[in-house]
Order: sequence, then structure tokens, then C-alpha cells
Amino acid sequence: MSEPKVLFEEHGSVAVISLNRPEKRNALDPETVLLFNEFTEKAKDKKYKSVVITGNGGGFCAGADLTPGGNSMGWESVEQALNEGYHVGLNNLISMDKVVIAAVEGPCAGIGCAYFMSSDIVIMSRSSFFQIGFSKIGLIPDGGSTWLLPRIVGYTRAFRMASEAQRVMSEECKELGLCAEIAEDGNALNDALEMAKVYADFAPIALMRTKKLMRESFDRSYHDQLKEEARLQDDLVGSKDNIEGVQAFVEKRKPKFTGE
Repeated sequence: MSEPKVLFEEHGSVAVISLNRPEKRNALDPETVLLFNEFTEKAKDKKYKSVVITGNGGGFCAGADLTPGGNSMGWESVEQALNEGYHVGLNNLISMDKVVIAAVEGPCAGIGCAYFMSSDIVIMSRSSFFQIGFSKIGLIPDGGSTWLLPRIVGYTRAFRMASEAQRVMSEECKELGLCAEIAEDGNALNDALEMAKVYADFAPIALMRTKKLMRESFDRSYHDQLKEEARLQDDLVGSKDNIEGVQAFVEKRKPKFTGE
């Protein structure tokens, strides 16, 4: 019996979702997409404090499976596949009420780059790379890549990366702000797990609202953002986590946040 195309594991309070098609460099077929979507729903459970996504076998994700039969089941059109398939998991990552960390080894290409950019923090191995290669096959970037990439690296750089299908290595990705840290080859997942455990101890409501505010800031004016910050801050001041954080600071100890 073959292994599932996506694996879900628990590491304490950290949920780990792993693409598991190493023979295909974790290229996405419909079954893989649907299973990934299912596991991102599962990761929303409050018992998980942070989430790590990765790919097994030395590759993060080679994009959609373009081999014969690789993308043949389930959907009648590409538009339907994107809207009812890929976008579900991507939206789950973007809106997840906890930190999502991508651990990237090897290639990250095509729509795999959208999963990369939909994470909050990315750790890349030294020899890994990022390549939005749609232009090589006469297609446009999808999965939200045309929205995410310019906001991370700026329009001109994003346009060149996409139109020229540039292969961007980990060091340059870090310089551009695409990834936060670089791990030695084979260590990206371990480093991501260590970071996820750190984030698991943060005040969950404050963390979730910080993420939400920053994600939504692109659609708000500066003045509207100020008002939203004030509204949410007013709600948090005096909360149990706020009181615990202040007491821990005064007592010079590590706070124990409960999400209240």
C-alpha cells in the first residue's frame, strides 16, 4: 500500500503538513491538493499553536503535476481547479490564526511558490531555490503569486522574476525578504520546528491579530489601519494574557499565555 501523498504529524503543539510525492518532487495533483486542503483545515484546531509546511525527499514543491494523467482527475477546467482546489488551502494558510512556517529544501517552483509566499515565515536550505516558471510554458503566475510577490519584493523585481522565470537562490531570497533564515541543507525542517515551538509560547490572540492586521493592511488606508489597531488594542488591554505578560515582565520570568 502506497503512502498518502500528504502527511500530517503532531510535534507537541506544532502541526506539520508534509507534501509526500518525492518521486515527483512533490508536484501537486488533485488528490494531493485536496488532502493538503483537508490538513490545513485540521491544523486550525486550537490545540495546535503553530503550523509547519514542508515537502519530503529533498524538494519543497515543483508546482502542478504536468505529466500525463498528473492533473486529470476531479475538475472540468483550470479555473475550477484553482477556485475549488488550490485556493482553499492557500486561503487557509493566509488566514490561519497562528503562525505558518514553510521549511523549504530543494526546488520551489510554479504554484508551489504561492504556498511558499502564503506562509508567514520561510526557512530555506542553502541550496534551495524559488522559481516562478510559468512563462516558460506560456502561462501566467497563479495561486495569488501576482498579488503576493510584488508586495514582498516590489513590482519591478517581481515582474522580472516572473516574466524571465528567474531561478532565485536562497541567499538572494533572504536579501529580497522572501525568506527569513537559511538552514544548512537537510536542516530546514528542524530549524522550522524549533522556531515553531518558540512561536507556540507567544500570546495567541495578540499573535493572530498582529498577523491579521498586517495581512489586511494592504487593503486599508493608513488612517483606517490606525483606527483598527486602536479598536483591537482596546479589546486586548486588561485581558488575562495582557495581565500575565506584564506580571511576568515585572517578575522577570517567562509568561504562560492561555489565549484569554
